Formats: sequence, structure tokens, C-alpha cells
Amino acid sequence: MQTADTAAKITGESPFKPEYDEYLSQYPGRGALKVQISVARDAFPVEGVFVDVASVFNGKRYTLYHDVTDSSGIVNEIVLPTLPASSSLDPKTAGQGEAEYFVSAFHPAFGEITDCPVKVLDRIETILPITLTPSTKNGEAK
Repeated sequence: MQTADTAAKITGESPFKPEYDEYLSQYPGRGALKVQISVARDAFPVEGVFVDVASVFNGKRYTLYHDVTDSSGIVNEIVLPTLPASSSLDPKTAGQGEAEYFVSAFHPAFGEITDCPVKVLDRIETILPITLTPSTKNGEAK
């Protein structure tokens, strides 16, 4: 569930129509991202966390995907553009086969996570665990 306060924190522009075709031509591969949100040293999943996945392209930040975590604290099967796997086989482009994305997580009962970087590779599922910290009021945990 996205609130007006949460929407104000998402600063990306989405969708980016004219640039998106250029973005896809530069990143023709596809990789997957799974985000797992928890608290208490990964002991408890957090449901209802708004997750935003963004990328920077031509100097601008664009939101490519957003969803809310399920009862297991997971947003699953986020398919994102990447460089093709074949680019890692060419000595001239080896090491450049990664697409970098920025994941933000918002929930009113927890401190927010903003622009956590994650690399996504072609034909690989990347799992990003994020641990939230309960919001504090006057120095005490809620």
C-alpha cells in the first residue's frame, strides 16, 4: 500500500518512454531480482513493505519496478534488463556484464532504506536481503 508520504520519497521518473527503447537496446539481456525484507537479524519477514527498483540512465534516475512485499517479506521475480552474458566472454567487455540497480524500501513502522545498490547479471537470479530497523520515537523502539 503506497501512501502519499511514500510516493513523495520516490524521486524517479517512470516510465521513461523515449529513453526506454534506447535503454533496452543497451541492455538486451534479462536477469532476475528477488528482494527479501526482514527484521531482528533476519528472524522475521516484514509484510507490506513498499519496494522500489530504479536505475540511472543518461544521468537521470528512473523507477523500473515497484511492488509490496508478501507475507514472507519477499518481492519475487523482478525481471530487469542486463548486458548479455556473452559480453562477459569477450576480453574487451569482460567485467562490464553487470547492470546496477538501486533498491529502496519504505514502511511506516521502520526506518527507510534508500538506493541500496545491487548488480544484476544476465540469466541469473540475484537475491538481495534487506534488514529493516524499527522506527524510534524519542530514542525508544516502537
